[in-house]
Amino acid sequence: MKINQLLIPKKFTYARPGYRMAPKYITVHETANTGKGADADNHARLQYNGNSRQASWHYTVDDHSIWQSVPDNEVAWHAGDGRYGTGNRQSIGVELCVNSDGDFQKTMKNAAWLVAHLMDKWDIPISRVVQHSKWSGKNCPATIRKKGWWDDFLAMVKAEMGKASSKPITENKVKKLKEEDLNAAPNGAKYTRLLKYTSPMMRGKDVEAIQRKAGTKDDGIFGPKTDKAVRKYQTAHDLKVDGIVGPQTWAHMFGLKSKDPVYRVKCAGVQVGAFRKVENILNAVKEALGKSPDKIFIEKAE
Repeated sequence: MKINQLLIPKKFTYARPGYRMAPKYITVHETANTGKGADADNHARLQYNGNSRQASWHYTVDDHSIWQSVPDNEVAWHAGDGRYGTGNRQSIGVELCVNSDGDFQKTMKNAAWLVAHLMDKWDIPISRVVQHSKWSGKNCPATIRKKGWWDDFLAMVKAEMGKASSKPITENKVKKLKEEDLNAAPNGAKYTRLLKYTSPMMRGKDVEAIQRKAGTKDDGIFGPKTDKAVRKYQTAHDLKVDGIVGPQTWAHMFGLKSKDPVYRVKCAGVQVGAFRKVENILNAVKEALGKSPDKIFIEKAE
C-alpha cells in the first residue's frame, strides 16, 4: 500500500514536540469519530492544521488509505500515560477510522498491513503490538474491544508478516537513486556497493567514510560496532533501520550531486532546444541569430 505523508508542521510544538524516539511498541487506537467523511485524509488534515487538543498520533488508517502525521522516530501524544510514559515515549500510535460510511473490516486489514510493515521496519515483536487501553485504561480501540476482534486483528497482522507487500516502502516518495547520483565521501570514497555486516567483514575507504559519519572508530572494517552505529544513525534520521548503507543512507550521509541547470532557447516563441552545456546554448543562439535576432529568449528550466 501507499503511505501518504502530511506531517504536522514543526511550529505546532504542543502536538509535535520533536523529541527523538526509538520505537519499541505499536499502539492501536480508534478515532471514535463516526461522522460521515471522517476518514484518514480528514484526520491527517486536522493534525496538519493544528489540532485544538494537545493530542497527536503517527498514522491514521481507513478503508482506502494510510496517512502519516508524525515521523516514526518522534514522540507523539497519543497514549494518555503522561509526558514520560512508555506509551507516549516508546510507541508508534496508529488510529483506525470508524466513520459510518467506511468499511471497518477493510480498515482493520489495512491497519494490519501497516502494523506488519512497522514491525519489520523497527524490529518490533508482535507481543509489543498493544491496545491503547494498556497505557491509560481507556476503552480504546472501542469497536475492536466490544466485538472481541483483537485476536482477529493480530491474526491479520501475522498473515501480513513476511509478505512482499509488507516490506518497508519509501514513505517520503524519494526517487530511486543511482550510483551516479551520489556524492563521494570527504575521503574520496564513492558509493559502489551495499555496505553491511557480513562474514568475512567488508573493508575499504567507503567503510571508513561511513564510520566517521556514524561516529564510530574509523578502522575501515565493517564489524558489529559499525552495524550498531549505522542503525543508530538511521534511527536518528528517520531512515529504514537495517544497518545497511544503501543509496538512501549514503545520500543522507554525503548528499546528492547537483546537476547543471537546463536552459531552454526560444526563437520567436518556438523552442529550438534545451541544453545543459554552455557551448550548446551558444550554438543554438548563433543559429537563431540569422532568423529572428530580436526574438531570442533563454529561460532556466530547472
